[in-house]
Amino acid sequence: MSASPADSSRQLRTPDLPKSARGWLVAGITLVIVLILLVPIGAAMQIVLTAQFDDRTHTQAIVLMDPSRFWGDDSAVLQSRTDHAAELYQAQIAPVIMLTGQDQITAIERKMLVAKGVPNRDIVTFTTSIDTLGSLKMIAAVMGDLKWESATLVTDPPNAARASAIAHGFGIDAHLSPAKSGPGTAMTSDYVGRETAALLRYYFLTRWTQPKLVQQNQS
Repeated sequence: MSASPADSSRQLRTPDLPKSARGWLVAGITLVIVLILLVPIGAAMQIVLTAQFDDRTHTQAIVLMDPSRFWGDDSAVLQSRTDHAAELYQAQIAPVIMLTGQDQITAIERKMLVAKGVPNRDIVTFTTSIDTLGSLKMIAAVMGDLKWESATLVTDPPNAARASAIAHGFGIDAHLSPAKSGPGTAMTSDYVGRETAALLRYYFLTRWTQPKLVQQNQS
């Protein structure tokens, strides 16, 4: 016997959403779990994609990030970053290189840069903390005093996304050119994992209290 029109209508109708309290609770928990899983995945994807950048836009300064927080051979990472910063300077990306970190590190960086042909007068040293946030806060404060707006950030590829987010939080027009070869540049699961956790911590906690130290010219 053929189905009646009423039966066909019931068969084609989409299932109703859960109406019981238990059904809504299960749906809510499922949504929360999905969001919890998607947030770190999204942050990791941002880190991987940002690591590919090599922005050669002309800026007012090249900022060489201190590698002291890298877990491994700091000296080899330092060489990789300073070589890349010198390359950017020789390509006339910016007229000055700003060094961050502790005095002993910046002294080594200066010698490496001079050996690569960067004039000593075009190297500016600032004593900062060894973390990305503290270093960029100092740089942003100096740039704000000088009425500078743009900077090219030199760091490792896995750190580029967080450095960019923090720099923009301080108001810097940040352009990324991470070191592309040598120790510290590999996108290892360990390095990406640490940066993912640090980036999420920045997004959920730190960025809400960041002062705008660099004011962009809107004209």
